[in-house]
Amino acid sequence: PAPPPGRAPALARRPPQGKPPAAMSRPSSAGYDLAESDTDVQHAGAAVVHQGRGRVRSVAGGLTAMCAAAVVGTAVFKSYAGGPVRSWRGVPLSLEETELHAAIAERARARSSTTSNSLLRLDQSLDSKGSSLCPGWTIRDCERKKFPLPYLPGEYPTEYTYNGSFPAGFIWGMGTAAYQVEGSYKKDGRGASIWDTFSGANTVGMPGNNCSYCCQTAPCPVNAAMADKGATGNVACDHYNMWKTDIALMKSMGLKYYRFSIAWPRLIPTGNISDGVNQAGVDFYNNLINALLAAGIRPFVTLYHWDLPQGLLDPPSKQGWWSRDADGKPDGKIIPPWLDYATVCFEKFGDRVKDWVTFNEPWTFIYLGSGYGKAPSIPEFNDMDVDIWIGAHNVLNAHGAAVDVYRRKFQPTQGGNISITVNSDWREPKFDTMEDIAAADRAQIVRLGWFAEPIFGETGDYPPELRILLGNKLPNFTAHEKQLLKGSSDFFGLNHYGGAWVTFDPTTPGKDFLFGKVSEEGFRPAESVWLFSCPWGFRKILNWVKNRYNNPPTIVTENGWSWPADTPDEGAADSSRLMYYANYTSEMLKAIVEDGVNVTGYFAWSVMDNYEWEQGYKQRFGVVYNDYQLGPDPNGPLPLTPQPTEGQQWRRRKDSSCWLETVFRTNSMADPNDQRYRCTCHAVFEGEFLDAKKCPRTISLNGTNVTITGKDPNTKVMCDGTTDKPWAAQATGFVSGGSIVVDFSAAGGSPRLGGFWDASVPEGA
Repeated sequence: PAPPPGRAPALARRPPQGKPPAAMSRPSSAGYDLAESDTDVQHAGAAVVHQGRGRVRSVAGGLTAMCAAAVVGTAVFKSYAGGPVRSWRGVPLSLEETELHAAIAERARARSSTTSNSLLRLDQSLDSKGSSLCPGWTIRDCERKKFPLPYLPGEYPTEYTYNGSFPAGFIWGMGTAAYQVEGSYKKDGRGASIWDTFSGANTVGMPGNNCSYCCQTAPCPVNAAMADKGATGNVACDHYNMWKTDIALMKSMGLKYYRFSIAWPRLIPTGNISDGVNQAGVDFYNNLINALLAAGIRPFVTLYHWDLPQGLLDPPSKQGWWSRDADGKPDGKIIPPWLDYATVCFEKFGDRVKDWVTFNEPWTFIYLGSGYGKAPSIPEFNDMDVDIWIGAHNVLNAHGAAVDVYRRKFQPTQGGNISITVNSDWREPKFDTMEDIAAADRAQIVRLGWFAEPIFGETGDYPPELRILLGNKLPNFTAHEKQLLKGSSDFFGLNHYGGAWVTFDPTTPGKDFLFGKVSEEGFRPAESVWLFSCPWGFRKILNWVKNRYNNPPTIVTENGWSWPADTPDEGAADSSRLMYYANYTSEMLKAIVEDGVNVTGYFAWSVMDNYEWEQGYKQRFGVVYNDYQLGPDPNGPLPLTPQPTEGQQWRRRKDSSCWLETVFRTNSMADPNDQRYRCTCHAVFEGEFLDAKKCPRTISLNGTNVTITGKDPNTKVMCDGTTDKPWAAQATGFVSGGSIVVDFSAAGGSPRLGGFWDASVPEGA
């Protein structure tokens, strides 16, 4: 795969940190160094200075004359007046960027005759959101910000190292989510979820499907925000029926931790415990958990992965996470049914589940669920100036309340851990300026800090920068709520995927008050339009968490790469995904060893290709290729649109899964270019084998077609090699890579049984 953005040209090399170029020698009244040649570092009358970190400053007021001139090493890029403005990478800026920088330079020129202190007072008074150049901070606070380490501009790695070991006891796992894999959406008493309604599944007659906007006659309508119209989670990966096969798959991969979510509407169909607990749902998760433990796989369970029971959302009477009182303040009416659900999970499964996550990515299901492509995206809650802050507040209080219940009633005897998973991509300052450095920090605060600060911060409250930005829009926590929130996680759960540049944009605050323009030039794109590979950004965000929150134990609960494939063979050869995992885990190891970041675990996303929410089945994140066996879905909104079917799906491991298996089993990095760490070919299946009863099985291949003959015990429990009874007919099937699917009905067995090559099993075992 192409490397991430390379090193800047030699011209753009920065001076050593803290050592300004030789030309910077004359002291200034502002305490900086002025250049000897003022004509080289002046624009429109604003003298520019070097602050010892490669940044360019205006003497007057400490305001950045952004791109009026850029001092890089001993070279100077002049302002737009003398030619095209260039970034520290030497890349010409767009007209829009040039005009923005010119406007900032014009502001600096207008202020050049004013004293530093008066300018600081003026800048602080420009608006209520902090400094006009650093929304969320004063200029003084903003100037103290340093470029995010460990990589400085122009010093990003162009290649990665693949050696070294992880700390003993490091957690390695993979994950899925209930709505994305389970299917069987109407089976065994499951209730309707907001994703069923959103995607247009036929929910007529299902528990909870009595809301004012719910479907009453099929085919059901699809929400306009749904990108792949016709795709639903009705069948998904058929995991509800194939869970035994999937556990065999995980065991063959050397998996030790499996992160999955419990479907609230499968356990409590209407969301209200007064309507009853669904015993079939309890049985399903009990069987799954027991089988995982029997296979040596530890369950890592998420309580809420976006599938809210539809019975809890029927505005205005039932407002779900967005509930508010008559004054428009969050009232937490959803918290009692949420605690009932969480309590059922702790009671039924907590004796065996020792790792809990309350919510997966609240930013995603609140921010994007308010009209940006995730469920519910209904008009009542699409006012992003109001609804996202109310929803987030209720979710945070729900998290604090659930952790309180677990710690008081269950943790003392069950001895588990509980946390929340927050998410953010990395945003790197596009230019080494005060404004862009602040924009990059603000990007983490308005996304990651929004949900992490009340839990991992010092006060149990939102980030102070967010309060400055939002003012009265941001709800207030009570003293009791702050007490419940502060420290309400046993580890920091982080979902992280990619990175991009960000540059300050004072004209576009955005609904999240980023005040930044994001761009991805130079980063390798995935299949998903939002995902760009930036391994060194992964190391940076881990350091950001360490520095902001006092280095908490951190588990990376999701990290993955989407890449297209139309056939199992195409899917298996996923070198792009393999290199992504190799580069990201390499940077994670450096964060641990060189930076001292307390990372204790890592979960790849995902075990298998699955339902990618509003994108349907067109994007593949799995390390296992899933053949959905597409066909008509009579319960879908577009019955003739090909969708996954039940009873015929099968899985094939991709090369990335085999590389990860090596890392998991050795707890060490592995060379991604070493062919030994690729998956096996189907030829390994040909030959003679013994089953668990020591009975012989002979597998013959004809291309990818399989025939199997064998013997079973005649009168004894085990085969003895003497009295064994031959099969009356041979079994048939097919192979693909390390997967085998066989019809054993002619031999008195299952009509469809899947198996997987396990390279860790000794020959003859």
